[in-house]
Amino acid sequence: MRRALILVTLALPSVALADSAVTVTLTPEGQAYAQAAGITPADLQMRIKDQVDTAYDTTNVNKFLRSFGDATTFAQRGIGVDYMSLPGSFMLGLGAQVGVASSDELTLDQRPTAGGGAVNASIMIGYNLKEQGAPRWTLFANGFYENGNTDQLKGNIATGGFHIQYRLVEPEVDEGVGAAIVRWGGLDLTTGVEFTRWSFGADNTITQQYTVQGISDPLTLTSMGKFDLSSTAGTIPIELTTGIRIALLFSVYAGVGFDITGGKSTVDADLTGTMTTPDKTNIGNVHITETGSNTSSPGQFRGLAGVQLNLWKLKVYAQANVSQIPAASLGFGVRLVL
Repeated sequence: MRRALILVTLALPSVALADSAVTVTLTPEGQAYAQAAGITPADLQMRIKDQVDTAYDTTNVNKFLRSFGDATTFAQRGIGVDYMSLPGSFMLGLGAQVGVASSDELTLDQRPTAGGGAVNASIMIGYNLKEQGAPRWTLFANGFYENGNTDQLKGNIATGGFHIQYRLVEPEVDEGVGAAIVRWGGLDLTTGVEFTRWSFGADNTITQQYTVQGISDPLTLTSMGKFDLSSTAGTIPIELTTGIRIALLFSVYAGVGFDITGGKSTVDADLTGTMTTPDKTNIGNVHITETGSNTSSPGQFRGLAGVQLNLWKLKVYAQANVSQIPAASLGFGVRLVL
């Protein structure tokens, strides 16, 4: 699992609960280490605590959980829909997408979520209702389940979605030279439902390196215990998109959307660790407890854009979504249009 921005957020209240604490106890070696560094043991104890508080966001658990939930849902955004291919009947696709929300909350190197954001893959199938006498309507379904991990955590990801796309305005029928060079693809309205479920936990130990003010050597914290992090959400996207085809080979599309999301992220941690110097001297014991839950951002506007390479029935695409959260995603994939 690996790793932003614009517009306005709705002033809706979050449902958030959080409780956390970090306790640092220096060993006799730690007290001597502080004195050798020219600071008091109490100063060293406080500086270590500040670093661990920052890494686990114990003073701002609610913001971290909202960012995690936003990133996991945003990694699903737009991956289960084709915005440009005009299928005659069936379409099959495979894509992957990385989403990031409030990167300062997710990508700090010391955090268990280091690496930042969220990565999602999906298998998609589309079906145009032309044979049923409704060529303006196309249905899409997508889903995926995978084992996943961050740098420090292991878990699993389950996603799914169902979308309906309606052609609001059909492109003009023009088979001349002009249409072969540049052709407008019409105007589409897409909506549906999307589901995401991410669940992660500590795998044996969590190892983090810290640079503590006043200490020249990097310190390493090795912790064991429980660190469970999860996010579950459902989203209703509403999108308006259009695009052009250039020289039959390339397509470019863009649009705007609004996402209505309901869901919750939770964390439950109880870790005990030792802080050591590069020569493995134990200078302190660290106990971390953290529990909390928070909703994802309930609604936000979004822009999307993409480019597609048309190789007859095979389509290769790259697309980006940018939201007001702030959040962003970048996806790649292939589709077979029949």
